[in-house]
Parts: sequence; structure tokens; C-alpha cells
Amino acid sequence: MKKLFSIVLFLMLALAACGTEKEKIDNSTQGTDNTQQTIILYKSDADAVHTMPFEVPLEGNEGNLIPFIFSKVNEYDVELLDYTLEDNDTGLALNLGGNVYTIQGSTGAGMFVETLARSYFENLKDLQQITFIYEGSYESILDHMKIGEPYTRQDFDL
Repeated sequence: MKKLFSIVLFLMLALAACGTEKEKIDNSTQGTDNTQQTIILYKSDADAVHTMPFEVPLEGNEGNLIPFIFSKVNEYDVELLDYTLEDNDTGLALNLGGNVYTIQGSTGAGMFVETLARSYFENLKDLQQITFIYEGSYESILDHMKIGEPYTRQDFDL
């Protein structure tokens, strides 16, 4: 009888401890929001032939989305001087700085444009075209990248 009483007492204490631990876990998570908004961006693959999606947590607010995307996707020393949303947010003009010449060749330009365009089109649903400009000018300065002419969703089969 003493042995049975000891076993029952042990089981009761074990169950009580389990309940207390669960209560501690539940209390520690109450009132906290562990969800963080993530966005999908694009980067080039190792061979710089295709783009592939990746997720990043959104830092800041949606008002900073355009420079945030540029900073996370841009793999060159190209500076985003400023940007303009046009035509009821269906057009985006990205004003690039002097280091645009660091983008080398057709493959480099293709990946620069495609990773940015896909990232913007993915996260700005109303956006229909993106125009890269150079230091405020729409004049074409590169033979391997359209400066001053819009890229559209159709250019990337979106």
C-alpha cells in the first residue's frame, strides 16, 4: 500500500509539474507578436543565367519599400539617388548614380535589371513599368542596358 501511495504521489507531482511548465510557456508567449512581415526578392543564380526568389524580413515601413528593395537586391556599387512613382503608381523611375558604369556586359546588365524588376513587380502589384535613368537624364548611356526606356512586366513574362 505504501508503494502504491508513493507511485500515485509521484504521478501527481509529475503531472502537476508538466501542467506548470506548460503554463509557463503559455504565459511567456502571451502578448507577443512573433510574426514579422517578409517579402520576396530575386537574385541571380551562381551562373548569372537565371533569377531565383529569396525571402527577407521587411525592415522599416512600406514607405521605404523602394529603397529597401534596391539595397537588398543591388549587387553592384550603383547608387540609387532617388526614385519617382508615376501614373498612379503604375510607373517607377529609378534615378541611378555615376557608378552605373560598374555594371559589366550584357549578362551583368541583364541580371541587374531582371533582379530589380522582378523584385519590384513582385512587391508592388500595381506597378506596370520600371524606367532606369542616369543622374536625372533619360538619355541612353549604355549599350547593354536600357536607360530612359521602360521595362514592363511583359519583358519578364509576368
